[in-house]
Amino acid sequence: MKLAGQVAIVTGSGSGQGRATAVLFAQEGAKVVVADLNDKGAAETAHFISRQEGGQAVAAALSTSRRSPG
Repeated sequence: MKLAGQVAIVTGSGSGQGRATAVLFAQEGAKVVVADLNDKGAAETAHFISRQEGGQAVAAALSTSRRSPG
């Protein structure tokens, strides 16, 4: 487990290559923040990591392309 004790924030991980990256990081032992605009996709990825892969993941609906107010 190369990434044990690390946290990975993976943007665009609700589907496609982002999802594959999030799953790979979890398989290597990282705790994963599954970040995507598609909150349903993010939740599905986090659930898959937690249930199927035995990892730890949390979903976060967010955009990295817009500056937050304030």
